[in-house]
Order: sequence, then structure tokens, then C-alpha cells
Amino acid sequence: MTDARGALRPLYAQASGSPIRAMLALAGRDGMISLAGGHPDPALLPADWLRESLLEVAGQLQGRSLQYGATEGLTALREASAALLQQRGLAAQAGDVLITTGSQQAIDLLARVLVEPGEGVALESFNYPAALQAFRFAGARLVEVPTDAQGMDVDQLEPILQADRPRVLYVVPNFANPTGAVMPLSRRLRLLELAARYGVTLIEDDPYGELWFDEAPPPSLAQLNQQAGSPAQIAYMTSYSKVVAPALRLGVLLAPAEITRGVVLAKQAADVHSGSLEQLTMAAMLASGRLLPHLADLRPAYAAKGATLDQALRAHCGGMLEFDAPRGGMFIWAKLSAALPLLPTQAWVDFGLQHQVLVVPGAAFSVSNNPQPWLRLSFANPTPITLRQGAERLGGGLRELVTNT
Repeated sequence: MTDARGALRPLYAQASGSPIRAMLALAGRDGMISLAGGHPDPALLPADWLRESLLEVAGQLQGRSLQYGATEGLTALREASAALLQQRGLAAQAGDVLITTGSQQAIDLLARVLVEPGEGVALESFNYPAALQAFRFAGARLVEVPTDAQGMDVDQLEPILQADRPRVLYVVPNFANPTGAVMPLSRRLRLLELAARYGVTLIEDDPYGELWFDEAPPPSLAQLNQQAGSPAQIAYMTSYSKVVAPALRLGVLLAPAEITRGVVLAKQAADVHSGSLEQLTMAAMLASGRLLPHLADLRPAYAAKGATLDQALRAHCGGMLEFDAPRGGMFIWAKLSAALPLLPTQAWVDFGLQHQVLVVPGAAFSVSNNPQPWLRLSFANPTPITLRQGAERLGGGLRELVTNT
């Protein structure tokens, strides 16, 4: 091993970047259709609401507003975020809440404070790539739990907890990325029971829970845990990115006091505190009372887009993809027909360039990064017309793969 000063640690030197982020550069090419990134529809981002709040904040700026702030977050946003969590059924006070630079930072900080190098983190076999990356950079040993149409297969979890003794379990129970699965109530209750029995800390990531279409998901693990008075340890996080605007880069963490204290210390070393102007703006937006009406507009808009892609895929990719209609969130998780070859991620990038339609292969979400018979297709960002065109291009490309196999 090289002993040269300045050399990167092997974890970073040998790591690959996110294939989804890499596709962003391709998505901007003329004529390209992207079903890859899980980005909100820019037409649904509340620009007027945000602009009005920015002007309100700008009109009240004073010297103190431009100073350093508390690592835990500005009081006004912590109070508003606690009220939001209360609306979700959680017992939360402003002093319990930590504001992070997006929920991605919360994942990274929790990985740093909860996991020693070599310790296990249990998670679904298909998962959010940036979470996998954060746990890997913390030196964690990733422990796969099988996944089905209802999310983590909790029935197969106990032998894994017994054999691998993971320290932490990361889960996205609502409209998970990439599978779109919603964990049913019975599994949530069983998961809490197992977490308490085996002393596993649960990291519950909930960025999509408010984007339900016909029916709200079951109560969060954190809410169920509080209601039951369970001894299970849960760090619950959510984000303003999917329901307000990614540009603000703000997330919310609610965790037991000792975990929060560790995260605050790690955040002090990472960025001291999240941007105060962004926090002031978000606090002003929430104070306006417009979030709930905004969510009431988002849900049917994304439901219509999900239905559009669902119908277009059935029309143009019939027999080559198997999938369920989306119930919320931003994704369709489609299984490839056995007639189609298993391709590595780069081959799917090449496919996208050739057919002018970007999709994310299952390998990008797998712990092993091996080729998988799955595609994640996002309906959130493109227009309905573009979704139909993308499905048509995808179908044509898949038929070519079948013919050439």
C-alpha cells in the first residue's frame, strides 16, 4: 500500500460515484428524456410562495440575522418543524428537533455517530445509493435483508439479527427509493418488536410519506414506538426537499437525546449549522400556513403523472416489464422479462445514449452492484407528454435487446 502523504483513504480512493448523479449531465443533452433522477417537477415547485417568503425575510434582515446560528437550527424553524411532526402523530417539541442540511446529511451524521468501522448496518437489498455510500464511508459492514413488494421482508429479519448482530437498521417504510414499496402495519409492529429485542437502532427515513395518492401510509415507526412506549431506539428523519424545494437543502431529525447530542457534535465538525437564510425562508413559508394546501395540490398532480407513466409502460413495454401501479412517491420499480439480458450499469448508460431515454438499473441500488433484472423509472420530473415518449423509446430499446440476445 502506498505510504505517500496526501493519498486518499482506500474507502474514498476506490469508491464509485452515484450513477444517478452521473446521469444528470446526460439528462441535459438535446432530445434526451430522463426517467432516471428522482427530482420534483419544476412546475410543481412553489416558486411564488418561496419568492414571497424570501422577500419577507429580506425585508427583515438585520445584522443578527447574518450571524452564526445554533448548530441545532434556528428556533423558529425548529418550532415549525416540531409542529409539522406533531401533525404526523409524533410527540415532538422544538428542543427535540435538529435541523440538518437535507436529510442526506442526517444519514451521514447518524452513520458517523452510531456505527464503528466493521459494525453491521442492516438494510433492504435494494436501497438509496447515497445512504449505502454514507454507511460505507463510515466503515460499516452492509447486511442485506430481502425485499419484496411490501418492502423489507421482516419475516426473514430475525435470523439475520441473530447471525450478523447489526448495530443499526436503515429503513424507508413509505414509498421507498427505489422500490416504491409501503411497509404494512403488521410488519412495522414486528420490526419494532425485533429492534427492541435485539437492541438495534432504527434509522427511519421518511422523505416521501406525504406524497401518497389514494391512501395515507400507516403510522411511522417512530409514532408507533412512542404510542407503545417501546424501548426501541429510533432516529426519524424527513426532508423539505420533496415537498417544498430541494434548493433549500433542509431536513429534520427527531431522535433520542443521546443520539441527537452525538449528531450535534458531528454537525459542528461538518458545517457548524445549516444555512440561516434558508432556515429563515423555510420558517416563513411554514408560518404562512400554505404547506397543507400545497400538499393537497401535489398529491393529485403526482398521482396523475404516475398513472400516465404506468399506462404508457403497459402500452409500449408490455411483456417486457412487470410492475405495480404507484401508490405514492416518485418511482415505478419494474422487473425485466427473463427474455432480456442482465446488463451492468454502464451498459444501461450506453442504452440511454443510444435510445435517448435514461433509466436507472437495479445494480445502482444493490449492495453488491451486480447486474439485476430491475429498472427504476421516475415519473416525477418529466411532463406527461415526455413520459409517454420516454416509455415509447424504452419499449423500442428493450425490443432491440430481446432481438439481439
